Amino acid sequence: MCETMLKKVLFATIVAAAAGLVVAVNPLSIGQETKDKKAKGRLPAYYADIVTEKQRTEIYAIQDKYSKQITDLNEQLDAIAKKRDGEIEKLLNAEQKEKLKKAQEEGAAKKKKAAEDKKAAEESKAPAEKKLEKKAK
Repeated sequence: MCETMLKKVLFATIVAAAAGLVVAVNPLSIGQETKDKKAKGRLPAYYADIVTEKQRTEIYAIQDKYSKQITDLNEQLDAIAKKRDGEIEKLLNAEQKEKLKKAQEEGAAKKKKAAEDKKAAEESKAPAEKKLEKKAK
């Protein structure tokens, strides 16, 4: 009995993996045609309902033009901030450094727990929302 169940699970896993490969190789479903790829980006706040499709395309082109420069500047900012933080940390004595490390670890643990709690709350909320949707129908 257990062997049969194991074979079924193994078969299902293989079928799912094969299906994943098929979708990865050909992401289009039957009946879908390839379309010209639209330029994508993110419009500034409140622009979506105001600009025309042509303006939207031009905005995306402008954003693309400056994208690399902005990325490079952000990397420079990160490097400078890291250098600044290193110089500041050098001012601390060993005891202060240990307290700082402990506070950072506690903060990271608290942040991780908050994220886990939020995820758990969302997961427990989802079934209740589905019940409400069924009742509405």
